[in-house]
Amino acid sequence: MSTEKAVQQSADVIKVCRVKLNVPDQNYISSVKLRGFLGSLFVDDAEFHHHSERSYHYPLIQYKRVKDDLMILGFQDYAKILMTKMSVVDNISTRLGSFRVHSQELDLSTWHVRNVSCCYDFVTPWLALNEANYSEFKYCDGTEQKAFLEKIIVGNTLSCLKGLGIFVDYRIESFIVSFSSFCVGAHGNSFEAFTARFFLNVDLPDFIGLGKSVSKGFGTIRRTL
Repeated sequence: MSTEKAVQQSADVIKVCRVKLNVPDQNYISSVKLRGFLGSLFVDDAEFHHHSERSYHYPLIQYKRVKDDLMILGFQDYAKILMTKMSVVDNISTRLGSFRVHSQELDLSTWHVRNVSCCYDFVTPWLALNEANYSEFKYCDGTEQKAFLEKIIVGNTLSCLKGLGIFVDYRIESFIVSFSSFCVGAHGNSFEAFTARFFLNVDLPDFIGLGKSVSKGFGTIRRTL
């Protein structure tokens, strides 16, 4: 069990807008292609394309492809902004063509973050490692790797909460039930990614992202229990 201490609590609410798109032939549209189209459409707002001179911050707009579901999530101030901006979107254009959006399912909600044990799956590849910790992870044995990844989940969770303006006053703990690694392509390179089932004592909304490249759909979690 890995633990970390966060700073004192100031808020515990996440505003969430989830937009699910019904697009025929949406198998041709990845989360990255969706990000590219909407980022160009709303080029005046850097949160939609994440190209700015600002230092890294937790993305408040996230694009998802989870099995057959194509989604965009907006958090905090960007929950209502996303809902408003999506009202003008009736097609998605990529290099492969233009695809008509037949309908949108919009869900606007307020999520209260609680200190309760929840079980999650990563439903898209989790990019847990960076150049600095990759070698360290590879030198660990199986048990050490599990503890290493548990610590990273805690760190990813703290970064997520901080980016959403939430500071908890309890120790965040993670426990990995199972995990496996595989290679994925991202940013034009090959990365080691993970799938995992894990427990976390923070109640987070479904389809929020943890880790690297969450704006592009990586590290998406969904509650299982």
